[in-house]
Amino acid sequence: MSLVKYRIYELSARAVISYGRQQDGTYTFRLSAAETEKCKSLSAPHEQDDNALFYQIMCVLHGDAFTEAPGGQMVTDLSDIIFYMDFSGIFDRSGARKKHLIRQEKAKALFRPEGVSLDFGSGPQRYLAFERSGSMSRQARLSFIREDFYDAVRRRIMMDMTIGDCQLSKLYAYNGLMLSSGIRIDGIGIDRPHRVVVVDNPVRTPPPTEVITVEDDGTQNSTRKYHRVEAMADVEVTCFDGEGLISKQYARLVDEKLCGKKVHTSFQIRMPYVKGMLHEVDFKDYLDRGGADTITDLWGVEHPIQKVDIILTKSMFKSCGWLNESCMSWEDYWAVFRKYRHALYITNVSKEKPEKTTELNYQFLNTVSLRADEFRPADLPDGWDHSPETDGWDHSPETDGRNWLTKQTELAYYNFCADESFRQNYFLEKFERVSWWERHQGRDQILAAVLKKNPRFINEPIYTKRLEGEADKIVERYAVGRLIVAGDNRYLSGDLLDFLNCLPVTRTGTIKKTNDFIDFRWVQELGRENFFAPGAAYQSGHVCTLLRNPHIARNEEMQLYPLEDSKNLRNQYLGHLTDVVMVGYTSLAAERLGGADYDGDMIKTISDPILNECVKRNIHHDPPRPRSIFSRSHNLPLLMIPTARPQIRNADDWEARFETVRSTFSSRVGQICNAALDRSIIAYNENSDAEERERCREETETLAILTGLEIDSAKSGIRPDLDEYLTHKTAKRSDFLKYKTLVEETETRRAWYEPTHAAKVKAFFKKVDWDEVDSNVERLPYLAQQLKKNTPRIKAKPAKDEELFSFAAQQPDWREQLDSDKLAAVDALLRDHDACLSRIRACRVPVKEKKRKSDVDRILYAREQEDDYDPDELYALFGGLPPEKVSALRQAMREQAWHLMDEDARERFLREWLPEFEDIYDLLTDFRFGGYRILGDIVCDMEDENTGREKKQLFRESDSKAFTAMMRAFADKSASRSYRDAVTAKCRELLTAIVRPTLAVRYVVALGRRDLLWDLLPEYIEKNVLEVRDD
Repeated sequence: MSLVKYRIYELSARAVISYGRQQDGTYTFRLSAAETEKCKSLSAPHEQDDNALFYQIMCVLHGDAFTEAPGGQMVTDLSDIIFYMDFSGIFDRSGARKKHLIRQEKAKALFRPEGVSLDFGSGPQRYLAFERSGSMSRQARLSFIREDFYDAVRRRIMMDMTIGDCQLSKLYAYNGLMLSSGIRIDGIGIDRPHRVVVVDNPVRTPPPTEVITVEDDGTQNSTRKYHRVEAMADVEVTCFDGEGLISKQYARLVDEKLCGKKVHTSFQIRMPYVKGMLHEVDFKDYLDRGGADTITDLWGVEHPIQKVDIILTKSMFKSCGWLNESCMSWEDYWAVFRKYRHALYITNVSKEKPEKTTELNYQFLNTVSLRADEFRPADLPDGWDHSPETDGWDHSPETDGRNWLTKQTELAYYNFCADESFRQNYFLEKFERVSWWERHQGRDQILAAVLKKNPRFINEPIYTKRLEGEADKIVERYAVGRLIVAGDNRYLSGDLLDFLNCLPVTRTGTIKKTNDFIDFRWVQELGRENFFAPGAAYQSGHVCTLLRNPHIARNEEMQLYPLEDSKNLRNQYLGHLTDVVMVGYTSLAAERLGGADYDGDMIKTISDPILNECVKRNIHHDPPRPRSIFSRSHNLPLLMIPTARPQIRNADDWEARFETVRSTFSSRVGQICNAALDRSIIAYNENSDAEERERCREETETLAILTGLEIDSAKSGIRPDLDEYLTHKTAKRSDFLKYKTLVEETETRRAWYEPTHAAKVKAFFKKVDWDEVDSNVERLPYLAQQLKKNTPRIKAKPAKDEELFSFAAQQPDWREQLDSDKLAAVDALLRDHDACLSRIRACRVPVKEKKRKSDVDRILYAREQEDDYDPDELYALFGGLPPEKVSALRQAMREQAWHLMDEDARERFLREWLPEFEDIYDLLTDFRFGGYRILGDIVCDMEDENTGREKKQLFRESDSKAFTAMMRAFADKSASRSYRDAVTAKCRELLTAIVRPTLAVRYVVALGRRDLLWDLLPEYIEKNVLEVRDD
């Protein structure tokens, strides 16, 4: 099923507020069409996947009878009704500096009831701050909707409920579910009576356990200080938090609507105020065997089990309280559901096959107790040589009988670089491993079929580039701690057999067989030391480690034993859920794994013996804690994230809504994780000072809890005060984090006067004395660099035409037999094809947005004028100049040597060229601290931006007819189709008009363009391949 995409513009809030004007003590925003265009983010794609909110807006726009566009199309209907605003660089700055404070005051004015007036080309319209999804919140983005749509759309997404005073952060979070990208599933009768029921979540309390938590300062502020507390405590567990069940029969119907066949067993779903996972379980048969006829929902209504297809838990239904407060029933919910044409949306699904390996991350590597020989023995070579002629041996990781942590990663890199057999088998097996959700298009199958017929094709660029790309990805991930180990990634779930046993059902069966079944099933519970992962490659009896991101402290890892695989009820009813790992409530697994829940959280289950032994040492040999109330035990204390007392605000109060959004737009999860890593490198390094280790360990554990509070602030509205850790108690920044930050930077973020990215990386490696680095994590960048440097890659030598193609092998004069006119026409077409793709790529490259602005900032700061002038406003001022004037001004500055003018000449120049900018003459003529560059930087940036826009013109007068046809195919392509597919499809059409497809292969080969066969004539390659049989 192809996804629908919508043309949704993204604007920069910093650009918009630069046009703000003060009026009656507040800022107002009325932007013209040209100014609105200038505010569009140059790097954003300006398109969004389908979601429930867009569908509801389309219903308001076109009426409830409207029909959704066919999959794969780009819908432009909403481009002037809703847009996204990027608030990056505003609320994540301290308000201590006047410049930042003014920006924040201007941004706040965007939330006022008057909104902002913009013109997207159809006349000025007023827009109001609206909703955002969870991912948008983390990226500091918010949607704005046209004023005349605001009330109608809000009423639809809020299901006609009246919500006044509430926990506003939760309202934002749950309304934002409508913005989750997903596939709409219609025609499944989900609103049929009894089909969907809601049941309560069981709440249980395991025996008391050791916990480390934090308590707030007792204030009612939205930002609160917390102090560390250690105690023995009862931990209340909400069982099956965020998950429910879908019947076997209904799962088939949903999956067939989703992808045309029955493939998946778990579905991540969205409906109005509904979020979570549904796992396929044949609960109808299970409950029937137990003699149950009906199930009682949250409101006390009984439903015939055979008519029920989805069982939601209360934790999945987010508006239960608001529904009751609005005097609405579950039946009312479905009446509104039908009224507004809501539907089920699928946002993710289970994998089709279990994985055998997973990737670790640097956070976990830093907390694990690894000895040097377990991480990477010192006597190993820096790289692996695949050339047996050097000493008669093939030096690969596999030939070393030892086991160490980085071995699988280095072996994978070696295999892609140097193992000829692996390189062949990678393609032969690849197409079998691709899932439906990855939208397999058939290319891998063609590659495999051709290679199977003639192995010499392995040296063709389409194969070698793929192999080199995979090798590069492995070594890049190695450098930042993403090591390959045995294990897999699965959805975390509660014990679903326990779920079935806890359902509130009414039983009428009294025969002995039924009673025996009831007695038998209760002895099947998962114990506190076990987990159940159907279809996994783990050996029963061997301990496994469970991990979840983000991982900060050792306390957030736990070890459980896989349940023995036996023919019992669990396998009978749950054995098909091969992308799920189930845990019992007594294990406190979700709580130990950073406060996870079961609504789609992914868990790493590690079966690597080295890692599991190291984690066992973490748990069983944790050194005594001098300041702890706990004695040494077999489990590290649980890090418990407290539930913050929520703030109640009015949903219609614009200032309250602003404060809620503001707090989530300045999330510091990344900063907390980095601060924790700096401390954990000391805390978990046995070579560190003992007292310093203890202090850093306590702070690492506390920061892990505060990370959870920061994440939860999107719903609670309460944020921890982190100044103590991010400002006052700072730790030395690790070399590893310096490198990680470096590789995450891109060239587009580089100021013109800064060294290149490659130069920065080279300088980093030269600066660090790697012989003095004793931390495993800290050494990762160096080890990866050495592996790449010292592992030679196979030098691929493409075969000759006669070694690959049957026509070339059988007819030595095949080139002379080709029609010269057709050959010339094909040559011209292929040249146009390449040129068309090149222009599209150039147009798609983001324009470097005002790359010299940081230089203007620096000059203003040096002159202590940073609070007097805002660079955003200066750029907005010059943005109003016509492009031709900007170009002429830049040329005049160059010809008249602006940087050498005396003060009188400077003003004369400005009066000639910029008479309308008299208010800033004092700024522009002040050449202190290189101030001549202010005008030059702004003008150069504006011309570069204008030139960049001109280069994005797809069609030009000098284009050939074929070129124009291919470019038109790109311009008219559906949203889900790649630009390359659209162009090559049209090129293929034009090519086959010149020569028959079977013969076209010969013409393309004759022109030396074998690389284009895979795009233009993929289905005709195998027919022309020379078959080579193995001896």
